[in-house]
Amino acid sequence: MNWIAESPALLLAVVWLVAFLESFALLGILVPGVVLLFSLSALAYHSGISPLALLVAGGSGALVGDLVSFFIGFRLKNRLYHWSWIARHEVWIRQGEWFFHRWGWLSVIIGRFLGPLRPVIPMVAGTLGMPGRIFTPLCALTALFWAPIYLLPGYYTGELSHLWTLQPLGTRALIIYALTAMAAASGALAIYHHGHPERLHGWGWLTRDQADRWPIPALFLLTLTAVAFSALWALSPLPQDVLFLDWSVTWRNQHSAELWQAATALSDASLLYLEFGLIGCWLVLTGQARLALLATLTFCTLALASSQFTRHYLMAGQAQAFFELTLLVFSAGFLANLINNSKHGLKRWPVYFAASQLMLLAVVDQLWAGRLTLSACGLALCMALFFNSLLKVCWRLQHLPVQNRTLYALLIELLLLNLAILLLAGISNG
Repeated sequence: MNWIAESPALLLAVVWLVAFLESFALLGILVPGVVLLFSLSALAYHSGISPLALLVAGGSGALVGDLVSFFIGFRLKNRLYHWSWIARHEVWIRQGEWFFHRWGWLSVIIGRFLGPLRPVIPMVAGTLGMPGRIFTPLCALTALFWAPIYLLPGYYTGELSHLWTLQPLGTRALIIYALTAMAAASGALAIYHHGHPERLHGWGWLTRDQADRWPIPALFLLTLTAVAFSALWALSPLPQDVLFLDWSVTWRNQHSAELWQAATALSDASLLYLEFGLIGCWLVLTGQARLALLATLTFCTLALASSQFTRHYLMAGQAQAFFELTLLVFSAGFLANLINNSKHGLKRWPVYFAASQLMLLAVVDQLWAGRLTLSACGLALCMALFFNSLLKVCWRLQHLPVQNRTLYALLIELLLLNLAILLLAGISNG
């Protein structure tokens, strides 16, 4: 598309044509207008086209497409259905007629922003005899709002892509790695949601007793984290380790460095001990002493394993950061399991998604501060999730009862504690 981008006038003409075809009777169903308009709008920025010129081209093309479609329907009426092209898409026409009868003149406004109805409603409005003096101003009004919604995101994405190239290589690498990790976490949660024992039971792959008795997701995570830890340990050190440590010097000199430095205080070992102690006290006070004891034993075992691992396999400067990151990830995962315990199996993913993003932010914070290498962050994440899933397996196999009384009070207390620490750290850094 470089030859189009080299001529602003030609690019505007192509935008007009795509907007026209996307709104033209039935043809718009076959045209990937949203994708084309987004791409062309991004090219428009690089071609030096102003946003106003782009909006005029796209809006006028959509308006003309609607008016021509309305005129065809208004002139031909029922003879329109004799055309072989229209007859092959009669289902779309019938759905458009139903929608028009249901919403009246509002269907012109609503249909403009609904992809399948956009090229159908104007023609249907004409065939059903809607007056042109009503359709034309409504069509112009919707085109006025449609153009910015569909064209400006692509235009400003082109601007962002230009700014992206001006960013340091280290910043771009961190953003790409963070987005990749977020996508991987989202994909893992999607697999968890669609492969949950509740669904497997519904499909007849598991009996109800098996689905209730065996902690299948926790066992799967236990195995996955053990394999990932072993693979990452075998591959360490990664080539990216040195690069991330070099880039962290650049990150700490940026404007947002103070915020990240303040966030590092949230992974302080003393704070994590206090938070886990509060969770344990809450479990005891709510009559869940056995679960509190099991969680405390797992927490202490993780702390011992983490300290021994860092003593033998990591540099001295990374030992404390590795230890703190494992405790933070374990505590966040355990808290997410407590929150989800009373929820239906298929409604747990939002809490796990929030917990996963908190864990990723903690990893990015360590990378930003240069306290850990990329491979060390991965090892800490895998170790913490391994012990977290091990706790969940033991918890489920022993059928320990969990009561969520006053759980939200505990969550509010933990939130206020973290906000206070973050505020104090921000004041001290400022």
